[in-house]
Amino acid sequence: MTDHETGPVLMIANEFRLHRVGGLGSHVAALAPRLADRLSLHLVVPRFDDQGAYQEPLGRYGRLYRVDASTPQDGHSFDVQVWKMNDRLNEFIRSELLPQYNYRLMHVHDWLAGYVGNDLRRRQNLPLVVTIHATEFGRMNGNVTSNPLSQRIHLAEQYLAQHADAIIACSAFMRREISHALDVSPDRIYVVPNGVDTTTPLSYTRHDPALQNWRRQWVADDAPLLFFVGRLVGDKGPDLLIAAMPEILRHFPKARAVIAGKGPFDHELSRMISHLGLHDNILMTGFISDEDRQRFYAVADVAVIPSRYEPFGIVALEAMLAGAPVVVARVGGLQEVVQDGVTGICVTSGRSDALAAGILQVLRDPAAAQRRAAAARSQVIARYSWQQIAQQTMAVYATVAASVARSSASSRS
Repeated sequence: MTDHETGPVLMIANEFRLHRVGGLGSHVAALAPRLADRLSLHLVVPRFDDQGAYQEPLGRYGRLYRVDASTPQDGHSFDVQVWKMNDRLNEFIRSELLPQYNYRLMHVHDWLAGYVGNDLRRRQNLPLVVTIHATEFGRMNGNVTSNPLSQRIHLAEQYLAQHADAIIACSAFMRREISHALDVSPDRIYVVPNGVDTTTPLSYTRHDPALQNWRRQWVADDAPLLFFVGRLVGDKGPDLLIAAMPEILRHFPKARAVIAGKGPFDHELSRMISHLGLHDNILMTGFISDEDRQRFYAVADVAVIPSRYEPFGIVALEAMLAGAPVVVARVGGLQEVVQDGVTGICVTSGRSDALAAGILQVLRDPAAAQRRAAAARSQVIARYSWQQIAQQTMAVYATVAASVARSSASSRS
């Protein structure tokens, strides 16, 4: 019997194609269709703001279900709103899907879909696989008692992890963090990295004349272009790039940094740029399309990833696949993805002087930077395709299913 002919897998997430806040949404949007090409997969996600069809095919053997729900808003009651969203998903699954399908297991992404996962495991005895993309402990630098919301999120993550049959972590760093922060045996945590789409040919090549014309919208031909993309939050470190710019400009006066993305940090970053008098050298674009992101990667002299906390760093894979030289913080999963001096430059996290030094190292020797970039692209293609990630995820499913079968057989004997 092949994978798609066995009982379906139920996957639950709070983000998918039409609603992506960060790496979790990108991960689910890429992984779920690849899994659904190999097995029967039902993905249940919230439907926010009337966006998207209620049902649609997913991959060769899967189905996507969207359930109307209210978007949880930031604030002290965020977790309560998430709970209500989970109730809507739970009601739909129990009334519409469970009467029709005999699921062999369910796969939940983070605490944001964990309430429904916990309930279905308890009521339906469904084996539970959880992917933990990040922890509140890590986001808060260990200080989860700093406010009641953080404390409640931490407890929700802890309960979910401790009751899961298996946990997937995106890096060895996250495996250690989950084990320590959530008090879970590392034996139940499997490392399956994030991935990138290596099957689609790159649309933009560095020497394309049309692309060079596009680059001139942002910077002169003889000026270095630095590129940051991500959520504008403290964890991602865009302020460190701004703080590093005066030292970079001392050596490369025409350099320009483009900071792309949105987030609660944007006003503070704008004030910082104004205070340092860097309006001519730093441009904040806000949200950009995937196409423009690829264009920036293709023409950037440096892709800068200065995170203070980074469970994995999928943006690093995207930049490396596109051939952009990368400078990354030596933190979390980033230091597992980027080999210092071989596929990129790694610098001390949280220090703008170290970031400036790393960027200057790239700008002063572009030939060496391109050699590292070529090695990086080869490594990404070899190790991080979503096809490989899907296969590794299915191996976790098989391990859980075998364990459940052994337990059932033991209880009957």
